[in-house]
Amino acid sequence: FSQFASFLYVGKANREYFEAFGVPARKLFFAPHSTNGELFIRDDPSNRAKAEELRHKLDLQPSTSVVLFAGKLIEAKQPMMLLRSLLDLRAPDTAMVFVGEGPEKDRLQRLASERTGGVGAVKVRFLPFANQSEMPSRYLLADLFVLPSIGVYETWGLAINEAMQMGVPCLVSNRVGCQQDLVTHGETGWVFDSGDPRALGQALSVALEQLRSPTRREQITKAVDRRIAGYTYERTSEGLLGALTALRA
Repeated sequence: FSQFASFLYVGKANREYFEAFGVPARKLFFAPHSTNGELFIRDDPSNRAKAEELRHKLDLQPSTSVVLFAGKLIEAKQPMMLLRSLLDLRAPDTAMVFVGEGPEKDRLQRLASERTGGVGAVKVRFLPFANQSEMPSRYLLADLFVLPSIGVYETWGLAINEAMQMGVPCLVSNRVGCQQDLVTHGETGWVFDSGDPRALGQALSVALEQLRSPTRREQITKAVDRRIAGYTYERTSEGLLGALTALRA
């Protein structure tokens, strides 16, 4: 690292990593992980219409609270832990929607068929992989987006950026890379302790209860908007330009 004149860091954990190896603050430039703001527009009538079509296709009522997981259905992202936690919670008028493909899908579908169907049971729905242009309508289905990865796999989690750009609060583990930057417990979303097997269910219960309050929901949505506003291509470019300018110093 002593051979480099400038460093770009994407978030707090990344900066702490560089600092741990002795990189001085004058060489560090913030270039946040960001997504295309021109694509993730929550008020786009087309995105809204597609979301309503999806809700109808999935047989979900307007009143149903939707928990969304979107990504590879692999063990490292813990979709099974999420499904078990929500099924055990038995939250009223709630649905779990998975978007994606992967080796865990068969297990998830089997568990869903075994545990759903009764009166008051959580509904579980599956949608196939969707490319980025299709994702805005998927996020608009959701009341809550969850990324429960608990290992060292999730070094950032750009799906959190995308969900927040669409105004959707998120629930993540404290091992998700972007947590320190984007998801503050009780403010822009909720965080659970990856070392506590009961913590995800408890966090889901709190999140769903708070989101049923229109006042609390509005507070969280506004906080989400303020936080994600700084994670844009323009801000990332500013960091890169700052690092390049420092080369001439």
